[in-house]
Amino acid sequence: MAKVGHHWLNLPQDILLEVFKYLTSEEKANVRATCKYLQQSIDHPTLWLNSTIVLKSLQSCNSLFWRTLKKRRIRSVVIKQATQKQWQKMVNLLPDLTAVTIDVKKNPESLRTLRSLANLQKLQLSNSLQMLDQELLREVASFKQLTHLVLCTLLFGHNSSLHQLAELKKLQALTLHVRQKSLSLASLQYVLFRLPKLRELSLSSVDTRDNLSACFTAPEIMNSKQTECDSLEPHCISHLQLEKLSLLNSFNGPMSEAALKQLSNVSSLSVSLSRPHISMNSNYVHSMLENLPSITELELSWTGPLADYVKILPSDLASFDLINTRLSNVDVQLLSDSSGKTLKHLGLVLCSGFTEIMLKRLPKQFPFLQTLDLSGCRLLKPDILFGFVELAFLKEIVISNNPHLTDVIMKEFRILTANRVHVAQKNKKNRNRCDCIFYSQFVS
Repeated sequence: MAKVGHHWLNLPQDILLEVFKYLTSEEKANVRATCKYLQQSIDHPTLWLNSTIVLKSLQSCNSLFWRTLKKRRIRSVVIKQATQKQWQKMVNLLPDLTAVTIDVKKNPESLRTLRSLANLQKLQLSNSLQMLDQELLREVASFKQLTHLVLCTLLFGHNSSLHQLAELKKLQALTLHVRQKSLSLASLQYVLFRLPKLRELSLSSVDTRDNLSACFTAPEIMNSKQTECDSLEPHCISHLQLEKLSLLNSFNGPMSEAALKQLSNVSSLSVSLSRPHISMNSNYVHSMLENLPSITELELSWTGPLADYVKILPSDLASFDLINTRLSNVDVQLLSDSSGKTLKHLGLVLCSGFTEIMLKRLPKQFPFLQTLDLSGCRLLKPDILFGFVELAFLKEIVISNNPHLTDVIMKEFRILTANRVHVAQKNKKNRNRCDCIFYSQFVS
């Protein structure tokens, strides 16, 4: 065994790093503890390119810890708790940070400390106890280099304070999640039509009393020669370039024709709906599915039956996630008839109405799947799992909360697929999403 270990350590570092890429954080820690050479290998920056470090308390971080993070070239951190002095120390030791997530509760001092991070592109602020007021939003607007911004709060102070976000001209992705008070759609309209590079938008709790179309409709013409934008804001854009749109915990009537034209570039749509009190053909989801031809990715959290939507789904979906939806044999077959040859990802998370026969038919109905998420499906038994070997293009399957699939079964499945298929216990698809209360409700 000693000789085997010796020869293994003689492998080129590039090969070792390639192997280590497949290790979990816990496994990396175990390898790192074995010897100095492997410690240096595990700390190689290539293994930590997309890693986010969660720091529960900066007070417990010593100089050795900070040196390790610097050696790994960590670019993304989540800060749970820190004093102003600790904030400053982190910024000094990790000046190349590109992504920071913090909880802002009392004052904007922590934000001011981040100003020296010249490479900061992604900023996520949560404020579950109070409001994001005008002063905080003014600080946010000072980060002109931001490309991604996430704001999650109990409520916003003044509707007009949202206008300050229009100064972030480089913004590509914007998330606005508010818990108690819906956003002013007029203020949101003002911001959206002044962000020329915005491609992704996520909203929550849009009040049913307001018309959702308002924020996606270009400002009205003030006179025969000039629009409001032309006369007051020279940088106002005439057409939205959104490609990804997420509407959580919201319900509204059909989108207007003008709004649908502004959303014509949307290719990825995520929506969550509780069962509404009006007919299904009178909500914004129906109007979008029927009138946005570019949608290839759809995520639908819907407590009703899939039958309410299956007949109007885009015919060439590449990715489709259903959450908490009721399924039937007929609905799944209709989905197969429309998208069976184009679908590469299928997620059926916490869905009801499953039968073992339905699960066994999936390989023939969706033969080109590359990823399959069956989280919460307790009918997935060993014989059904082994049937997924027929999916020649399958790369990953998610099987969380399944009582039937033991480690022995998993090992046998890996052998049958020659380790081609990664079996995951948790879906990583949305690892970059906001993890606030709104998204938690969306997937729970």
